[in-house]
Amino acid sequence: MLKKLHKYIIKSFLGPWLAIFLICVFILLLQFLWKYIDDLVGKGLEWQVIAELLFYASLTLIPLALPLSILLATIMTFGNLGEKNELFAMKSGGISLYRIMYPLFVLNLIISISAFYFSNNLLPYTNLKMRTLLYNIQQQRPEINLQSGIFTEPVNDFCIKVERKQKKSNDLEDILVYDHRNKKNSSSITTAQHGNIHITKDKKFLILTLQDGYRYEDLDFDKDKSSKKYPHQSASFKTQTAYIELDALGMDQANEDLFKNSFDMLNNKQLVFSIDSLKKTMFERKNAIWFNIVEYSLFKGKHEWLNQSEEEKQIASRQVDELNVEEQQNIHVDSIYKNLNSAQKNKVIDFALNYASSAKLYVELTRDELNYSNRYIARHRIEWHRKYVLAIACVLFYLVGAPLGAIIRKGGFGLPVIISVFLFLIYYVISITFEKTTREVVFEPSIGMWMSTYVLIPLAGFLIYKAANDSMRVSTQFYSNFKSKFKRKSKKT
Repeated sequence: MLKKLHKYIIKSFLGPWLAIFLICVFILLLQFLWKYIDDLVGKGLEWQVIAELLFYASLTLIPLALPLSILLATIMTFGNLGEKNELFAMKSGGISLYRIMYPLFVLNLIISISAFYFSNNLLPYTNLKMRTLLYNIQQQRPEINLQSGIFTEPVNDFCIKVERKQKKSNDLEDILVYDHRNKKNSSSITTAQHGNIHITKDKKFLILTLQDGYRYEDLDFDKDKSSKKYPHQSASFKTQTAYIELDALGMDQANEDLFKNSFDMLNNKQLVFSIDSLKKTMFERKNAIWFNIVEYSLFKGKHEWLNQSEEEKQIASRQVDELNVEEQQNIHVDSIYKNLNSAQKNKVIDFALNYASSAKLYVELTRDELNYSNRYIARHRIEWHRKYVLAIACVLFYLVGAPLGAIIRKGGFGLPVIISVFLFLIYYVISITFEKTTREVVFEPSIGMWMSTYVLIPLAGFLIYKAANDSMRVSTQFYSNFKSKFKRKSKKT
């Protein structure tokens, strides 16, 4: 009897869950397309490339779509059971709510374990593939990627900056070009008032036409290092055309090396190793900063006793003991300063102020450096916790949705959608808010990344207790009264 009941409940859940999951992924995928539409349109991309990008993008959206689909499908499943009085019949037969929830709890536990495996092993690989492919796509048709007032590098060691660009005609104004492709012999800087940029039909060359400009070029500056003279040449031009080969912009996977060490491309084992390495590097950097402050400060030499042998320390101690009280009192910084003349005092004060200003600037710079290192380590720790948060969220949303569906006793896509979206928004807002504060090292990741979980756990316990004891039920009469009141108010308005 129970086996048939369990199969029926699982069957009632799987259909809606798969449908809702695909719908959620599709909606999030539309948002992804809207975000990157400018990078995809007008590039002449093959449909296989776009399909591959959308496939990888849809996989990266699973961590967001999975908890929402579980919550909505669970509310709908138990809402349908309550609306058809099937829950009432089961309870009348002596089956408790906990027993009714058991088969789906096991199923969602399996989904949770699978979600952790996916986020720890497959998601980093998927992120790497999607990021690399998106980067390669963005490098296609580099004339489209030019933005006003920003340096753009269409190929390696060739940078372009324009103040104004016409999107339709690709006409340029106030152009600045840095060309360092010929690293061994020369580098050049070119300025022009007007120009145009376009790509050849075979997509092998980028043609940059410049008008009314100047070209400055260094020549063989490494040829004679003993000489302090560096030959160069400059020339003005009315029109100049540059042909830039675009073979390096093929859709290869060589660019994976640019992203493979990013924190969102690593699994938990790699994250732990990376965190340890970063902490070790930061510790060594702190020691180096301390050494620089002490070694090059006014107190240089005062710490040398740390490296003295025991015999040297005993000799120094005896020398101090041999001084009488009056001699020790006379050796004082203030007494030395008082014996200086006015010019010497002013010189000492100026030196002290300059040193204090330099020391303050050095401390501020190193503080910013260490703060950045702390934030970078925090990003790695956040990614480590995120994989576990996703797995726990799958089970937690089931434990919230099951009693909630039994309480509202309403299936379909009406009220369950409203309630599930509302709950998920609360969860998502809490997660994003505390994740941002955790990135700034305000909270520990064990607190910031799990705050949304800490909020939903007591809610799940409260709803399960109320639903199991039938102390919190919403009847169908409530919905009919609510609809009639809403219709009367809408007619009045």
